[in-house]
Amino acid sequence: MDTSQLSPTSSLVRVMDDGEAKLAWWHDDVLSDLSPKTLDALLGLSRSEIHDWLSPERAGELPELDLNAVVMLAPAENQEVWAAGVTYRRSREARIEEATARDVYAKVYRAERPELFFKSAGWRVVPHNGAVGIRSDSAWNVPEPELALLANRHAEVIAYGCANDMSSRSIEGENPLYLPQAKIYDRSCAIGPAAVLAKDVDVKACDIRLVIERDGTEIYAETASIRGLVRDPDALVRVLFSAYTLPVGAWLLTGTPIVPSSTYSAREGDVITVSIDSLGRLVNVVQGVQHSGASAPPLERQKSALEHGRRKDVRRQ
Repeated sequence: MDTSQLSPTSSLVRVMDDGEAKLAWWHDDVLSDLSPKTLDALLGLSRSEIHDWLSPERAGELPELDLNAVVMLAPAENQEVWAAGVTYRRSREARIEEATARDVYAKVYRAERPELFFKSAGWRVVPHNGAVGIRSDSAWNVPEPELALLANRHAEVIAYGCANDMSSRSIEGENPLYLPQAKIYDRSCAIGPAAVLAKDVDVKACDIRLVIERDGTEIYAETASIRGLVRDPDALVRVLFSAYTLPVGAWLLTGTPIVPSSTYSAREGDVITVSIDSLGRLVNVVQGVQHSGASAPPLERQKSALEHGRRKDVRRQ
């Protein structure tokens, strides 16, 4: 396992070791084996219990994993992944630029109730060095670098990670109600490289950076501050849990302050790097996601088209 992308800060890491997925603890340049404890089980504990469980006193009791023998997995098991939208000024501007119904984005930016939407099942999350996807039926696809929050079942933020919320802007821009199709598809969500314990990081003081390379050449780079987040991260988590039980916790993506301009659309082979101070670097390559061509037009439209075709046939005769 390449540890160069990991933050030196204490982190939860999921790895594959000899064919078995394991939860591990990265601390002091050591990878400690936490199995048989799973991430699902750990997030059933309170924040104070988790801190006690990952104490310096326990570190010496845990077996070490061989860094050369393990492969990094996404830091998610059965957690659902949700996302908040239009939480930065730049995100609001980008949504207004792309949309046909523009006022909804301007309104939600200042509304009391935040926009929250489902993004991915935990087992679908793409890990560091994995391939993220772009829909073949979308003409405009972009990565969205985001701060991700990992909460336990009690709605307490336990850890942070880097996230890439791949988005089909042409689909969402056509109609805001198409948001699920623009956001939820194979390989649309990446989180990693690990879950850095929140007690050791002040994320509000961190910068987030997006770098895109194509054919070995850097074609886009931008840095922004997480200070631009207009909603409190812990408050977003509490809203997510307010009327919805999440028994093994959840990841929550907090929106993006960086949106590439309309001159960029992701292509297969692009290398996307999302990095956040103190949280490490999440690197992914872009892969195409094929669309079956399925459609479901209104039945009235199908009937009208059929009648129109029949009339044309009669005229030809």
